[in-house]
Amino acid sequence: MNFDIIIPTYKVAPEFIQQALTSVESQTIDNWHCWIIDGTPETHETYDEFMSIMKTYDSKANFSYLRQSGTGVSQARNEGISLGSAKVIATLDGDDFWYPEHLEWMTEAIQDSPNNTVLWWAGADAEIVIQSIKTGEIYSHEGVLGWFEDYTKFRPEDHYFFLRGHAVIPSNSVFLRSRFEEVSGYNETLQIGEDTDLYLRMLSKTFRGFQFDAVSGYHGCGPWQTTQMGGQTSAAEGRTVEEIKEEFIKQTLTSVRTRITMEDKPPEVTSEYWQFVIDSILSNQDSVPATVMDSAHL
Repeated sequence: MNFDIIIPTYKVAPEFIQQALTSVESQTIDNWHCWIIDGTPETHETYDEFMSIMKTYDSKANFSYLRQSGTGVSQARNEGISLGSAKVIATLDGDDFWYPEHLEWMTEAIQDSPNNTVLWWAGADAEIVIQSIKTGEIYSHEGVLGWFEDYTKFRPEDHYFFLRGHAVIPSNSVFLRSRFEEVSGYNETLQIGEDTDLYLRMLSKTFRGFQFDAVSGYHGCGPWQTTQMGGQTSAAEGRTVEEIKEEFIKQTLTSVRTRITMEDKPPEVTSEYWQFVIDSILSNQDSVPATVMDSAHL
């Protein structure tokens, strides 16, 4: 099984991208090709240092560096994916990194999954301090993100609803190229929640997701990130924080996070089960320390 690894970069600190690429090289399997799609302006203060790292990796057979032709993380990922041909896509953000077994464990999960499974994910270690754009409240979290104890309580045909309330870490996710192409890839108008939007469109009553019971990487979070109104996105160029915030809230409300109610209950399930689904989603939307969730129900 082959993987195309997609790493979009925009003003990523050199020490972060070095750590991310080292983690790719350290994978216990080698059936992959890594595509780095970079939109960092040449005038950025760390551009030269960043490019010295890129030159090292671009000279290696299983790495390819390219300048992004458009703007935004969604366009960057779509562009990188279009250049590959592997059956499975693995995404990794430039400020995150994988543990050596990440792709090996994902391979095992894929091999053990039913044929209608199109998305797989694992948990990620994290130490984060972020601020809600809704309330201004500071959240801190140390532990595992993107892994949910109650996942197995959801019926397989309700994985779509599961993802409407449980954010999966994109750096610890892989998905089938064929299904990605069927839904036309990432929505390039989105700069936040674009991964959840994609996963929701990939799943349905027919297609499934699979949570692999492991922590296979590390998720970085800080003031540079898109979700913190930081500069790590070309969407921030020429805009004030308030303008970015307003656009991101609009995107999140209209495309990613929506409430479900008892009226959405399928006729074949009990009210008790559906109330569990509703409560699980609301609980995570209200309590998980992620801006994308906070902004969704202003």
